[in-house]
Amino acid sequence: MGMMRSLATVGGFTLMSRVLGFVRDMVISRYLGVGIQMDAWVVAFRFPNLFRRVFGEGAFNAAFVPLYSRKLEEDGDQAADLFAARTVTLMALILIVIAVLAYLFMGPITRVVARGYTGERFDLAVTLSRITTVYLIFVCLMAAFSGMLNSRRIFGPPAFAYVILNIVFLTGLFVVVPKTGQPEVVLSWSVVIAGVLQLGWVMLACSRRGIRIRPAMPKIDGDIKKLGILMLPGLASAGVQQVNLLVGQSVASFQESGPSYLYFSDRVNQLPLGLIGVAFGIVLLPEITRNLRAGKEKLAESSLAHGIEMSLLLSLPAMVAMIVIPEEIMHGLFQGGEFTTEAAYQAGLALRAFAIGAPAYILARVLQTAYFARENTKTPMRYTMVSAVVNIILSIILFMLLKHVGCALATSIAGWVNVILLAITLKRSRFLKMETGFSKRLVGMLIASVIMGLGVWFLARWGSGWLKGDYGLIIRLSVLASIVTAGMLMYGLLVLLLKVTSLAELKAGFRRA
Repeated sequence: MGMMRSLATVGGFTLMSRVLGFVRDMVISRYLGVGIQMDAWVVAFRFPNLFRRVFGEGAFNAAFVPLYSRKLEEDGDQAADLFAARTVTLMALILIVIAVLAYLFMGPITRVVARGYTGERFDLAVTLSRITTVYLIFVCLMAAFSGMLNSRRIFGPPAFAYVILNIVFLTGLFVVVPKTGQPEVVLSWSVVIAGVLQLGWVMLACSRRGIRIRPAMPKIDGDIKKLGILMLPGLASAGVQQVNLLVGQSVASFQESGPSYLYFSDRVNQLPLGLIGVAFGIVLLPEITRNLRAGKEKLAESSLAHGIEMSLLLSLPAMVAMIVIPEEIMHGLFQGGEFTTEAAYQAGLALRAFAIGAPAYILARVLQTAYFARENTKTPMRYTMVSAVVNIILSIILFMLLKHVGCALATSIAGWVNVILLAITLKRSRFLKMETGFSKRLVGMLIASVIMGLGVWFLARWGSGWLKGDYGLIIRLSVLASIVTAGMLMYGLLVLLLKVTSLAELKAGFRRA
């Protein structure tokens, strides 16, 4: 399967998940608005997600996929699956211990991640977080089985697993909440139910494709030790990345509704990261690893360069759009019910600040694959720590000046610091070699993005009355979708006219083996 086809598979299911996620958040915004219940739910949902990104998708996959891929190439399927079985069994035991400890000490943990919470807001956050904690067991194990599938170039089932999460959420919101009147509790239990279904889905996909993983006695042999050695820097690196987000949330918790503004704006900002950054990270890591194991270093360098260029091609217009019409986006998606015009305005300000770092979040995912594929997890860890220090310092300073918007801006600046450090080191090691004509194509992307941004801005001015007025959700979404579609068509035509890419090159990418 060609890289572009693999990216389309992952990106397509991710888009489906994000669309359902937006529908979910629209319903949540109407039930919870930006009050105490919403603030408590933000913390409860963020906690298991932190472990998913740190332990599962972050450190574990960065270490496991290259080792599992090497086993497949050098020792065959049976040896690779035995290694995976021992790893998964040990991982399950560790996760159960972590979940129990987290449940017992959820009060102190909540005080750390939401320092400004007191009274009812604090108590509710602790109660909901104790429910959602169980999810970290299922979602981290799901990441392990997904890594096995991705190593074998099977990307569809793992990507669809995140669609399941939002299907369960929507079922709870539309079917259960009207009967119970407790949306925050229903949402928390929906997380747990979704985790069970997600893990079952990827395990079934593994079984159907001949990947036989059964409980095996954990054996601390050379392979497990190497996995642990590679994971430790990855844990620190991914952990610090999440600390960046938690710092913003924690500082913003001193502002009433600050965490809620950041939650809704970050949900929109995460769309390009999910569609582009995560997809490239998932596809590129096994791709570059296989090429390096086969001695095809030039092909590995070419895959990285192509990933960087394509991520910029897709992320730059998204950044510009979120900068020029953030308030209109928030109005179109969330306004209504408990989510007021003021909430849309404040969340829009945060979205603009987050958008400045959108390409950085995506480029970091792409650049890190070059390190992980070469079993180097220490360098990304060091650079992530540097960016974390930058984020902590700036979050405190900018919050005093700009409130919650300052926290979002600090995260963006820290993201660019991380990318610059990653790129400089790869350049010095001569692994980062962009293809001929890259600078010219980059200028073309920027020109096309700016022109598209102007067009979208004028269209948003025309549709402002529909987006901000007292109209139904369907009308607002239709107007916003029309503006976004027009912007995409405009940008696509411009990059073709400016010869940034061509239809022939895109078709070749889908055919490339």
